[in-house]
Amino acid sequence: MKIYGINCGYNITGPVKSRDVQGYQSSGTSSLVRQPVFDTVSFKAASLPKLFINDLREIPDLVCGCCGKRMLQNDAVNRFMNEKIYYPAGIALKRIKTEKIFNESKASKEMKHAYSYLKEYCAKHPKLTMNDILTKRAVKEARKKLSPEGSEAFDEIRELTKLIAHKSKYVIDEIVKLNPDFRKVEKKVFKELQWLAKKYPNETFHTILNRPEIHGFYLKNLEAKQMDILNKIEFASETLEPEVKPLVEEAVINARKIFKEEEPSIRHKRSRVIAEFQNALEKSNNHASVQKITEMAESLPSSVTDADAFMIKGSQKSSNTIIETLLGRQRNTFEHVKPHHRIGDNGPSNIYNYIGLCGKCNLERQRIGYDIFTKTHPEMIKNEQLQMDKIIYFINSGILTGYDKYPEEIRKALLVESKNAIDIDISKLNLEQARMKRKMRQSLYIETKKALEGQNKIFKFGRSYFYKKRH
Repeated sequence: MKIYGINCGYNITGPVKSRDVQGYQSSGTSSLVRQPVFDTVSFKAASLPKLFINDLREIPDLVCGCCGKRMLQNDAVNRFMNEKIYYPAGIALKRIKTEKIFNESKASKEMKHAYSYLKEYCAKHPKLTMNDILTKRAVKEARKKLSPEGSEAFDEIRELTKLIAHKSKYVIDEIVKLNPDFRKVEKKVFKELQWLAKKYPNETFHTILNRPEIHGFYLKNLEAKQMDILNKIEFASETLEPEVKPLVEEAVINARKIFKEEEPSIRHKRSRVIAEFQNALEKSNNHASVQKITEMAESLPSSVTDADAFMIKGSQKSSNTIIETLLGRQRNTFEHVKPHHRIGDNGPSNIYNYIGLCGKCNLERQRIGYDIFTKTHPEMIKNEQLQMDKIIYFINSGILTGYDKYPEEIRKALLVESKNAIDIDISKLNLEQARMKRKMRQSLYIETKKALEGQNKIFKFGRSYFYKKRH
């Protein structure tokens, strides 16, 4: 509790920090000033400083081990979405009814029960978001007693509340304050969203992206890129065997129909087109042409690799999901060095098999071995060292705990998985210094805790004195 003034006969101005006369001391920058002012109590809540970090995803400004971009702390993204993007659950529940997103009279019995339960819970906890509520133990226990359909109804209500979104200008202003280190595609997407927010500040992004002129603009750009690649594939098919060439040409015709004639809401167009070409090339022995055409097909724009494709896919999502996706790509995520789902030799899910990759690089890597992955991402060799240097710094400083063995174990794992391509230098690790620093931090924590408890006593005394004078 940082007390800014307990005015019980005298107003104490200037923050009280630690011990002085009667156990307290001034801030060091200004002395305590006593003024004869009565009948007021002023205070500001403060909490104990965070003692340690025990999750590498919470290290501030940690760079991605692959692309080298500064990642957002995992908890920071969660807090941002809960505090800035999602509406409190009580407000969201009211609005899904008033805006006719949820029709209680036509809803199933399970949905009615979930809505009623959540509404009652919100009345007691008005500041919580729907994500907050669904993580509460009482809510989890209540869901366990329901049928699978009854439990799923809670998640369905949450998805409906996600449709209640802030206006575009507010969202952009808040993201600017967060200051994410966007990669190339995401940076372009964000600039497009900024421009749209400036043009339509009082509309949500879902509404904006579904404006005919806006949707048409991005769709036209996307189709132009798709047709350009298909034309190149058609030209490259000239080098194929006579029996294979017609199959590829037919796949090109089908691809054009899929991209130009099917409804925008139909999903997985790109993956179906790529499958068309893979099937057409199965019988070809011209490996050079097959590889070239396959690479062209895989270069077709997707929402991960192209801003226009992101906008078109985003038009089918809620405004909040658009922001979730964009920031999720900058989030610090655990990545298994030894793939978790490798058949017969799967990697464990523990800190000695994790490195930090941004959400986008994590998605891209999937189960690809690091010996192959580093050939397409040679920058990973340098960036993984930069990441480890910062982790070692936080270990040596006594801030990161539970990771003393981490540098050596990860070094071994990366050497094996990359076939010696990634060899991290961990010579800066100083565990003796780390132990000493941890003890110092522990002592400082205990001292600060005692000081805060003492300030709490003064606050309680001041509040009691104030109450007596008023009554």
